[in-house]
Amino acid sequence: MQPKFSCAASFLICSLLGSATAQVFRDDFSYPNGPTVPGWTQDRGTWQVNNGRLSATSGSTWAYITKDGLSATRSVLDGRFFFVGTGVQFAGLTSRHPGGNADANLLMVKIQNNGAAADFDRVFVYERNVALGTFFVDIPGGTTDAYCRMITLDGEFWMETDADRDGVYELVTPRRPITQALTGTLVGMNGFQTSEMDDFEFFDAVLTPQPGATARIGQNYDLQLSTPALNTVWFGLIALGNGGFPIGARRIPVDPDFLAEGTFANGAFGLVGATDGAGNAAVSIPVPPLPAIIGLRCFVSAVTGDQAQPFGVGHISNEQAFVIQP
Repeated sequence: MQPKFSCAASFLICSLLGSATAQVFRDDFSYPNGPTVPGWTQDRGTWQVNNGRLSATSGSTWAYITKDGLSATRSVLDGRFFFVGTGVQFAGLTSRHPGGNADANLLMVKIQNNGAAADFDRVFVYERNVALGTFFVDIPGGTTDAYCRMITLDGEFWMETDADRDGVYELVTPRRPITQALTGTLVGMNGFQTSEMDDFEFFDAVLTPQPGATARIGQNYDLQLSTPALNTVWFGLIALGNGGFPIGARRIPVDPDFLAEGTFANGAFGLVGATDGAGNAAVSIPVPPLPAIIGLRCFVSAVTGDQAQPFGVGHISNEQAFVIQP
């Protein structure tokens, strides 16, 4: 029997008219300028808020800052990063951080300036401090402003970059295996020199395409959902935008448009199921065999059910963009 979620559906559809509050966790660093970053721990180096952006102020130290109260071994982290000034510099995201003044036994990704041009030109993936080859991707033409994403999932992690800020993470590093038995669970950001960062987001459910999956007309687009919720109902929403909408103090990261409401309320595309005993589920989107939709960009997100939580929604995944191909 297919899982039902009518109670949560009613709450969620009603919530589309609610007022915006916060993300699963989202921080735009709209705090007073200065060295105090409320709700964050400056684990290594020093940090400051300046005109709604965060930056490290400890020069050539590889600096780390973690968000209080967030803990995960599987996660998606997002952020926006800005090249500021001149010279070699980087900023990025951190997971599996052990806390304290550490620059080892943790995972981190970064967007960096490596050359003479005043821009970011390369992204890197590191397990500190493990020598396991170089995992990086060059940014064609460079950029001074990019969105970056860090995915940590079971025994591997990787980085995605949206250098043109259109919502599609077009640059993806190879997946890097995690070789250490990491005990840390903290998440946050990292910095070096003068780069600035903003719009930190944390998702405790991970939605990723299956390796090699492509959204083609007349075929299924296959994804994997990984959550902390075992043997629990999940449902998905597809939308044409990723502006998001609030559910209480959290947000679902797709737009509340006709497509999202249709896929959720009417069960279109069959985006409903149950996670297994490890919290995982296969998500398969049947793409209609319509040439007219070639080139259409969509976003999909998934949530788990939990009637003890506001609006009956438990864990919320990141949005995953896809463009329909022939």
